[in-house]
Amino acid sequence: MKPASMLPLLFFLAATHLVVDLVAGTLNPLWPRFNDHYQLGAAEAVILFVIWQGSASVSQFVFGMYGDRFNTRWLLWTGPIVATICLSSVGLFQSPIILGILLAASGLGIAAFHPEGAALAGSCVPEHRSRAMSIFTVGGFIGQAIGPAYSGGIVTWLGLSGLAWGLLGGLLAFALLLPLGRGVMTQPARPPSAPVNLRVLFRGREWPVLLVLVIGSLRIIAAAGVPVLVGFLLHSRGACDFDLGLVQSAFMFGIGLGGLASATLFRPRHEGTILWLCPLLVTPVLVAIPYLGEGWLLFASVGLTGLLLGISLPVLISYGQQLMPDSQRIASSITMGVSWGLGGGIVSLILYLCQLYGHFEPAFPAFAVATLASSALCIWLPAVSAQQPALPAAKLPADQPHPAEA
Repeated sequence: MKPASMLPLLFFLAATHLVVDLVAGTLNPLWPRFNDHYQLGAAEAVILFVIWQGSASVSQFVFGMYGDRFNTRWLLWTGPIVATICLSSVGLFQSPIILGILLAASGLGIAAFHPEGAALAGSCVPEHRSRAMSIFTVGGFIGQAIGPAYSGGIVTWLGLSGLAWGLLGGLLAFALLLPLGRGVMTQPARPPSAPVNLRVLFRGREWPVLLVLVIGSLRIIAAAGVPVLVGFLLHSRGACDFDLGLVQSAFMFGIGLGGLASATLFRPRHEGTILWLCPLLVTPVLVAIPYLGEGWLLFASVGLTGLLLGISLPVLISYGQQLMPDSQRIASSITMGVSWGLGGGIVSLILYLCQLYGHFEPAFPAFAVATLASSALCIWLPAVSAQQPALPAAKLPADQPHPAEA
């Protein structure tokens, strides 16, 4: 692909990411409503949350391995369309089993998009990979900022079945994006490559990759947990779905604004500081959130939490890609997928305990402890460069070529 086509491709990916994560973000205010609509117990609700988190996150690793071997540009379309159809249908049924199937299918659709989209976005401006990833992630977080307010408002007005109207909007958005993405789909397909040898791929990088995974998972506990638990907290205090959605949108808007700040205000030399300082600053805000009432102070604090987390998340994704330059889809699936699955699993446990005991306030100090630990662990991250990774790239056998980037 010629350099002149790189920026249009990057903005196409960011715009598609916006629509994908808008669809995903519609779920945030709905978890308390699912308990009533589907008559779920605490354990059933957590199982469904785990199904959603696992399908939307951990499966990204599988899609990343598949994408490094085969041409997977088609996933940029089919995955999001499947997710849109399934999530728009969650209010049309009464069976928890059907809900689980819809959540699993939509999660897989969302997971299919992210490794391919992130790898292509990072390759658009390789000399400024963190900036490219910030633009890509800003699109997603803007979508997640719109999603909760949209779904909270439409469910307050029309009930869960009203979400079906989103199917028309989602498919229209993808139709409008089609001309912008035509250049991606018409590029010559890569020939299939040999299966990725994970043992060889991770050789010499085991400790840094594990450390990135742990840091990312700890950070995701707050990023994934705050919008869900603040929804349950406000629901327990009698707030309506629209109010829940607005507060959750403030969090996601903060994350998007943080990603934009990461793309425009900070330089590569700042990235090491960003990785440890931002989660450190967010710790006291997390502790205070459940005691701020339901007014503008809560709204601002939740938004500030998202802002600080949003500045650091794209930098961590970029760091992972620089750490594994010969397999960026797998690297992206670790920082954007597996870490979300592990962090989301811990959020599921916290949610279960909070529902079991009927108090949601203790979740937020737990989030603070996790972000503080993710800040402290950054001390041991090795230095990498956007141009030349400090760690040697894993050498593949002669009969196993490096996975080609799109």
